[in-house]
Amino acid sequence: MRWPVDHPALTDEALAPHATGADDLCPDATVLGVLRHLAGRRAASLVALAPGDLAVLKVFASPRARGNHRRLSLLAGSVVGGLIPQSLGADRRGHVSLVSHVAGTVYDQCDDATFVTAACDVGAALRTFHSADVDLDRAWTLERELAQLRRRAPGTTAAAVEEAIARLAFHPDAPLVAAHRDCHPRQVVIDATGVARWIDLDDVAIAPAGLDVGNFVAHLRREAVIGTRPVVVAEAAVAGFLQGYGGSPIDVEAWEELARLRLAGLATTRHQRPDWTTLLCAPTRAEHAAMTR
Repeated sequence: MRWPVDHPALTDEALAPHATGADDLCPDATVLGVLRHLAGRRAASLVALAPGDLAVLKVFASPRARGNHRRLSLLAGSVVGGLIPQSLGADRRGHVSLVSHVAGTVYDQCDDATFVTAACDVGAALRTFHSADVDLDRAWTLERELAQLRRRAPGTTAAAVEEAIARLAFHPDAPLVAAHRDCHPRQVVIDATGVARWIDLDDVAIAPAGLDVGNFVAHLRREAVIGTRPVVVAEAAVAGFLQGYGGSPIDVEAWEELARLRLAGLATTRHQRPDWTTLLCAPTRAEHAAMTR
């Protein structure tokens, strides 16, 4: 397989030693473009296996590709199989994976009208995901989520994170489900028929349902907080999403607040937008609701 000389799989020192693993999977593929690059962690590329036959190739710094392949294969045989990419394999060393490409419009790129009308289908698609009866061989607990939130919080959000952890209550009997675990609007594609499909399932695990639902709701409201969409649009999308999901997990508000604080931290550390951090640290759900009245 030939890479463009400036491709991050070659220029990122953490990824470059593993890029040759793509030859195990698709030696004749053509790289069409970079979909996402997280420096030092992974790079995802759109590739053509043959004319009209597209796939997504990922190079990881850590050897997680074989586990991803195994879990995607398990999910493919469940009720969610038609709503996710299909794994096309992993390289021998476990640093490169290949999955089918899901065509359509990424949900967060939809116009406001579609953003609202598709929300119900997105919620239903998440409910289907959560109903998958599979053993994903790893779990993500509340304790791990809190530890990660503390570890990644910049100084500007550390105090708010500690205050929230001390204050928030989580239901001890909340259902554990097959969870996406990176559940937000950029992980949903609306296909040409209007069906919502999930992508980027690298983090799937058994986890509390509120983790995914709260994270998705926090992302929807983030659209209004940072001014990407009107508040009325964001809140209508939240209502449609929860309707499609079939209601809210019992502790969803607590999970939403954790997600909002994580987004506040990322605004500074990943997006270099400390102004967004300030905005995301300020509003509460009650304040959001008041804005729509």
